[in-house]
Amino acid sequence: MATNGLRDQDRLDGASNYVIWKARMSFLLDECALKTCVDSVVAVLANADLLKKYRVEMAKAKRMILDGVKDHLVCDIASGGTTKEMWDALSTLY
Repeated sequence: MATNGLRDQDRLDGASNYVIWKARMSFLLDECALKTCVDSVVAVLANADLLKKYRVEMAKAKRMILDGVKDHLVCDIASGGTTKEMWDALSTLY
């Protein structure tokens, strides 16, 4: 089982399992209170504590998404600066 809670056979492999993967990943992100990382763009945070929390949440969500896709897809999304950009890149691909 991958560290994000998805089984290896549930990882995104392409268009054939994108809809199912997206549903599973959405629920997983929601369960971890990270769904907002892929749903919206966050304004620049001036408060240092909020910025630190945001960066930690963003890193966790990125890791979950990267762990949830097969290796051949990592190059397509790894360059995204935010989890929303990664999520949108997958939506555009599939």
